[in-house]
Amino acid sequence: MRIGVLGLQGAVREHLRSLAQLGIKGRIVKKQEDLSGLSGLILPGGESTAISLLAAGS
Repeated sequence: MRIGVLGLQGAVREHLRSLAQLGIKGRIVKKQEDLSGLSGLILPGGESTAISLLAAGS
């Protein structure tokens, strides 16, 4: 299993560290191509306004 961490808002390293402690491979996602091969995606920060703006632009 490999989980991506969206690298646009912050707290990326903390999420990657937590995944590693669980024995899960993680990687930073900044481009659409980075999503390939992932089982899931973490959106750090949780700021709904920023997330909705990012989603609208895709």
